[in-house]
Amino acid sequence: MEEFKRNNINILLEKTPSTPRYALNLFFKLNKKEKYCGINSLLARLLLQGTKKYSAAQLALEFENECIDISTKAKQDYIKLSLVFLNEDFKKATELTKELILNSTFDDFEKEVYKIKGEIISDLDNPKLKLSDAFIKNLFKNHPYSSCHTKILDDIDKITKQDIIDAHKDMLNSQKAIVLVGDYNNKNEILDYFEKEFDFMKDGHEKNEIKDIFKNDIEKDEYIWLTKNDASQAQIIQGWIVESFNSSMCAKIAVLNNILGSSGLSSRLFVNLRDKQGLAYTVRSQYETLLHSAIFSMYIGTAPKNIQKSLQGFQIELEKLANEKISEKELKGARENISGRLKYFTQNNSQIASIQGYNYIMGLGLNYNQLFLDDINNVTSIDVNDIAKKLLSMPKLVTIIAPDEYKTDF
Repeated sequence: MEEFKRNNINILLEKTPSTPRYALNLFFKLNKKEKYCGINSLLARLLLQGTKKYSAAQLALEFENECIDISTKAKQDYIKLSLVFLNEDFKKATELTKELILNSTFDDFEKEVYKIKGEIISDLDNPKLKLSDAFIKNLFKNHPYSSCHTKILDDIDKITKQDIIDAHKDMLNSQKAIVLVGDYNNKNEILDYFEKEFDFMKDGHEKNEIKDIFKNDIEKDEYIWLTKNDASQAQIIQGWIVESFNSSMCAKIAVLNNILGSSGLSSRLFVNLRDKQGLAYTVRSQYETLLHSAIFSMYIGTAPKNIQKSLQGFQIELEKLANEKISEKELKGARENISGRLKYFTQNNSQIASIQGYNYIMGLGLNYNQLFLDDINNVTSIDVNDIAKKLLSMPKLVTIIAPDEYKTDF
């Protein structure tokens, strides 16, 4: 992928010969704390709900008639608009994109608020989603990353249409990037077109307000109990705030995560807690990297009577990783698994545009994937031991949802 700067517009291009469809992603970095939780999610949805030229129904028909797949997404660190369309529809797709970004009316504001509230209430009926929601809310107590379903539900009726308009202005004044992947004929024509027609994608000068207010509030082990008396299964998340992709620890945590619980049937949690002890319906670990921090967590779904045994199982598996030498065979398997997954998720134009755009807007550079794999290949058994020891020494957050009769002092 190549990076270009045209009139302060960041443009990323990758030519993929003999592919019939372009992938276009627009990234907008989020640098300000939301006035109310849910504003950015609401903004992202409203971008597709009508403009000065098209109603929401007309927009849907335009995209359907032109076979243009379009979606928006608001994540912790960015808002993204993604399109996939036939090569010959480049001009039509980009014209519609420009219309969405510049001329959305947000007239369906009240309707979208109503829909989001209904969706959240429905989602929170799912025990697993309710558990995850409580975990994130308590892990990031005083940080924008704590925006979750329950906090959005608390705030959403406070949001006004003017708040959405203000958030849209902030979005247009943020750091931005255009990412196009496909079989284009003339690179300079593409660059000239974006420079002329997408001047709204010039980088803004909005100050980053988020990183300055981050604080890890987990000072000692915390246990959050959520009661669900009709649940036949207990679900547990145990986790920590850890270093993210901007740290030398990232590759080491990634390898530990793969060995411990993210590699499916071969992972230690799966083999030792599920296969050998029969504790788990589902068990895994996860390493989620964000701009200002990351989350390392372990999850298990188990019989309520096995809550304590499952927590002990988490502890035992971490202690093994902290104190025992990791075989070269297991390290090699982890490296190959991570490399294989990265290659699997960068196969088509849409995946390439999404991952490379993310790397760029997060400040990682377009060669980050290769640098990350190089770091993965240099991780040693001692590195894994050290990460496991660090996790064991850090205060953890444990969130459990289960019937009250199984609640004990932790």
